[in-house]
Amino acid sequence: MILVASGSEVSTCVDGASLLRKDGLKVRVVSAPSEGLFRRQSKEYQEQVLPKDAKIFGLTAGLPVTLEGLVGANGKVYGLNSFGFSAPYKVLDEKLGFTAENVYKQVKDFLA
Repeated sequence: MILVASGSEVSTCVDGASLLRKDGLKVRVVSAPSEGLFRRQSKEYQEQVLPKDAKIFGLTAGLPVTLEGLVGANGKVYGLNSFGFSAPYKVLDEKLGFTAENVYKQVKDFLA
């Protein structure tokens, strides 16, 4: 299982990966700050980082489309389809599902 995110969501994926590993899952976290830069790398490098046959889960506090190109047709992205929420970030993370526990749940559901 590969978890992909950028920005502050990377640390959430790292924490979620720790929970998944406790269940015996083999998990890797990939920080993807720029899809454009990633696409300019060799095909061999791209395949090494994100193999086409891998299960890939993306986490973004933005629109899911921002990671869909990286997770591929067999992947899943958890993101927001709207914006404009206002509250302290810890409250928003909890309410909107940007927690390690939700990463765990989303990945387990994805793999089921």
